[in-house]
Amino acid sequence: MSLSTDQTGSTPLGDPLPRHVVAYYTELDGGRPDEAADTFTDDAIYAVPVAGAETDPRVVTTGRGAIRARLRARGAVNRLHHVQLCVVEGPTCLVEGVVRNGDGRCDTFVASLTVGNDGIERYLAYACSGMRDPIPTSVSIDSTPAVARDMLDAYFGAMDEGDFEAAAGCFADDVLYSHPPYRHTDNDSDDRVEFRSRAELLAAFHSRGRQSFGHRIIRCVQRGPHALIEGVVFDLPHGGTGSFISSLSLDDAGLIRRYLSFYCEPSVPER
Repeated sequence: MSLSTDQTGSTPLGDPLPRHVVAYYTELDGGRPDEAADTFTDDAIYAVPVAGAETDPRVVTTGRGAIRARLRARGAVNRLHHVQLCVVEGPTCLVEGVVRNGDGRCDTFVASLTVGNDGIERYLAYACSGMRDPIPTSVSIDSTPAVARDMLDAYFGAMDEGDFEAAAGCFADDVLYSHPPYRHTDNDSDDRVEFRSRAELLAAFHSRGRQSFGHRIIRCVQRGPHALIEGVVFDLPHGGTGSFISSLSLDDAGLIRRYLSFYCEPSVPER
């Protein structure tokens, strides 16, 4: 199956994938580590998850030569990446998709890439076990019900202030809110947390309580009702930081209908 189609055979939502990104996934899925490494620049940053809890630190590799060695050491893996949403703005490319493994199991992944003329300069990826609910398509890709960045600023601002009613008000009544395992709260489970209504979400916000850390969005690209963002969490205990990527879709009233987030500690550096 071509990378330009998702697991249903449909064209991904949003923008076409940059050619270096197409080449990376094609060569990686084809078991060609040298060619996959050649899609990166000499000084690229490559940060991907390894086996363990999904919030564990990324393993960061710097430089094309080190990336090549890492991919060679990993060896061939029987899996295919299917991108379902891609948004591109300048050198920034953000994607959500599904990884289909050889045993038929599917995982959800997101990635933030910085792509230049000479190749991929930075690659940050996350994954979680299993497929989440599909990206909703009830609102046309040609329609922009609201500015996603405004909704996110309102949501994060309210959460950081402990105004949970205002935070929950940014979401649709029937929202799917899928969050990585909570950290620095009373919930120490490694399980992903999901809520399927605004009422459930509001109850969860109150249960978790106001936290001491804050959020900052560093990239946000929207296409129609869909957006992907990358951000950082700051003021964690002992001066720590985290990195996150979230995918969201708006309903026709401009509220967040689907919110899928990924997170790791510590934060992953820029170039």
